[in-house]
Amino acid sequence: MNINIPLKDLDLSPLNVRKTPPTAAEQAELAASIFSHGLLENLIVRPLENGRYEVLAGGRRLVALQSLVRDGELGADHPVACLVHDGDPQEVSLAENIVRLSMHALDQFEAFAALSDQGLSVIEIANRFGNTETLVRQRLRLGRVVPEIREACREDKINLETLMAFAVTDDNGEQLAVWEQLKDGHLHAHHVRRLLTDEKIAANSRFVQFIGLEAYEAAGGASMQDLFSQGNSSIYLEDRALVMRLCQEKLSAAATELQTAEGWKWMQSAPEFSYEATKECQNVYPKNIEPTPEQEAESKKIQDGLELYQTMDMDDDLSPEDEEAYQKLQDKEEALENSLKAYEPEDLARAGCMISLNHDGSLQVRRGLVLPEDQEADPNAKTKASGTYSAKLLEDLGNTRLEIAQKHLARDFDCAFDMMLFTIAHATLKVGYMSGKPLDINFTTTLPYNWSERFNTTGAELSPEIDISWLELAPVPGFKALSAMSMEDKQRLFAHCTALTMQGRLGGVGGNDLHEVIGRRLNIDTAAHWRPNAENFFKRVTKARALEIAAVVLGEKWAKNHSGEKKDVLADTLEANFNGNRTPGVTPEQAAIAARWLPEGMAYLVNHDQPLAEVPTVENELPDAFCLPAAE
Repeated sequence: MNINIPLKDLDLSPLNVRKTPPTAAEQAELAASIFSHGLLENLIVRPLENGRYEVLAGGRRLVALQSLVRDGELGADHPVACLVHDGDPQEVSLAENIVRLSMHALDQFEAFAALSDQGLSVIEIANRFGNTETLVRQRLRLGRVVPEIREACREDKINLETLMAFAVTDDNGEQLAVWEQLKDGHLHAHHVRRLLTDEKIAANSRFVQFIGLEAYEAAGGASMQDLFSQGNSSIYLEDRALVMRLCQEKLSAAATELQTAEGWKWMQSAPEFSYEATKECQNVYPKNIEPTPEQEAESKKIQDGLELYQTMDMDDDLSPEDEEAYQKLQDKEEALENSLKAYEPEDLARAGCMISLNHDGSLQVRRGLVLPEDQEADPNAKTKASGTYSAKLLEDLGNTRLEIAQKHLARDFDCAFDMMLFTIAHATLKVGYMSGKPLDINFTTTLPYNWSERFNTTGAELSPEIDISWLELAPVPGFKALSAMSMEDKQRLFAHCTALTMQGRLGGVGGNDLHEVIGRRLNIDTAAHWRPNAENFFKRVTKARALEIAAVVLGEKWAKNHSGEKKDVLADTLEANFNGNRTPGVTPEQAAIAARWLPEGMAYLVNHDQPLAEVPTVENELPDAFCLPAAE
């Protein structure tokens, strides 16, 4: 029997089987829906002896109605549609909750899109259903993805994460193009998102940070927003050419301003320079100038303040305000030191600067670069005898002096270490030629320029705590500054620079036994740092070779089932399995092997205790087995 009962006469039954309470957000959403659309489903009740009714099913709706009374939206006597049921109370409650079928998420997205098409604004939809505006915008975007992709999600051919990746753009044409490219293979959300954003520039890139998003938009540039990400990483600028043009214009203006202010012979500007642009350049350095009495007084004042804060820091007494004041004093000290250095007029007349961008979008200025055509003879080169001494005598005297110095150096590890560190740091971390090297030895970095960025790997990172500003000084003050560093920082810097010169390639392919011994001593687990993916490996071997690897690692059946796929699709599917994302048909044991598999020669013989597969050699391909060697 269906009747209307005043809300004030309804109580939640203790026999209601739903015990887990909803979240506050879920309850607010239900209250908003009831307020906008009314009660769409009757409560199920049974009468009590005192004339009241207890609610067997519909407890959430009852609580939502009661909250609307507290908010003044409904009266306590508000009539509530109820079904009076005389069956077993717990069985009725259980049946009402169990047989309910939730709406498919995609049905909700499409329904929201339909409401929007009927003229409802985002805020109206949000208010009616108790959602945030951001959530409504996300559901609208998902509900407007091209129908083919939505149907694939409805049929569980792709998951919700992949649908969200397609919704990174609202351009149905771009969505469809990527869908046609990938639909016959195993789709990955990250691959979809990459294809839809590759030709665009993220708003958090150094180029956009430099010019400013506002400047791009003012120039008529279009952007798109990934509603499922946050901050600048969710915004993509679609006109790459416009971004780079604005970058170059702003860099050129900065270069002109700097040349006018400092008087350099020439200026070059570009968003980024290659190593080749500067490798033939020599450097000139600023000279120290005598401070004025006022500058000396200012320096003493700064030093006194720094010493005070350093004493406080030792006692852990620095407040946030003290930290800020301490930083300001350090900035003043740096500014004062820079003001006490100046380039000689003759150096300004033959040298120039290159202006580019740092990784954070700030200006990177490389001053004092001397082009090959403007370079002078080495000022430290030995001069010939005038008329007093013969050239042979000067050479013998110089050799005698050198022999004496060598004997002293051989007994002084600290000085020898500083000389070696000075030489290797200049060779590996500094661009350009250094005259008057203290040691007759050369070092070069062993990886190509920009290797880490090109292949999405992590290069050797130098701790920002280690000060290498001395590299910008002339050799004499630079060596003095290096010598004053702590031994701990020197050791860390030495290890870093040595790493940049380390040689060695694939084991067994141009490698050497000593390199393998060093790798084992370092306990290197290559698989923890590099995984084969479509771009860095599987697309770069033949399809036949990729299937052979798959047959050994993932099984003959898996390889046969995927043998008809295009090479790019096969490469993407292999990438998933070899990076820990198991696809259908792959056992957990096979997935575990694939997640650690490496091409032959990549691994060092350390810490490999998982089962390994062997892959037969194919002529004219990479030699031997494409697998980790068995642990010794």
